Amino acid sequence: MSLHKIQKFAFSKEVQEAIKSEMLQDTNPPGEIYECASSLNEETLLKTTIDGEECRLPFEVLTMDSTPDLPYLDETGITRKPFQCPIGSCQERSTLFMFPMHISYDHKNVLIESLWPSETNKVLVDPYAPESTQPHCHKLYLLNGKIRGRGDDKKCDKLPFALMSSKISCIGSDRFILWVTGPDAGKTKRQHYTLEAGRNQPARLLPYAVAFSEGIVPLHSSQDAEEIQQMGVGLVIPWSQLDALTDKRTKLLEVCVHFH
Repeated sequence: MSLHKIQKFAFSKEVQEAIKSEMLQDTNPPGEIYECASSLNEETLLKTTIDGEECRLPFEVLTMDSTPDLPYLDETGITRKPFQCPIGSCQERSTLFMFPMHISYDHKNVLIESLWPSETNKVLVDPYAPESTQPHCHKLYLLNGKIRGRGDDKKCDKLPFALMSSKISCIGSDRFILWVTGPDAGKTKRQHYTLEAGRNQPARLLPYAVAFSEGIVPLHSSQDAEEIQQMGVGLVIPWSQLDALTDKRTKLLEVCVHFH
């Protein structure tokens, strides 16, 4: 560093003399610095300009990982064939592309939300609703990060998965069942998810909860709750436990959904 630059930064007289001294100039930095510097790629070092001169500082610029190579829809095994709407009170047939539009127009009470596999989403479910005896849809998730090339609109590169529930009677006792239905890529590539249902309180989270993790129910399969219980692909809650799981005031069940 030149004397002009030293004076420019207004260092104290003692510091300026120390910088100009042979003792400081002859001091070698610790060997660890050389070992660290030798492992750095010059192209990844931070660029900056000091006094009009471009230089690289010994700090690596970390780049974000590139977008994973997502498969096209035709490469996943997901069928484009039409299917009947999984909601029990609806007899309309739909397709994978039209299903979100059908839900938004014909079932306006159903929430629709985009979600990434790494996110956990919460929804409040009323197990005591009159329509609970039929397959009922609480929320439609548009799952990102699974396919690409479904269309020009980025919203097309999302797969729809519906959170369903129903009440059934089995061997003299009532049960409440929750499951997720959506497009299926086959048993080995079937989308898996985790459900957790319980009662949330400000002081503590989910003091009493039940959890379930399994593959989705394909949209082209039966959405009959009794069959889903027999196949073991849904979260089954005995009706007698709902009072402990639901909120004391609202009687709502908090359900957390996480896609793998």
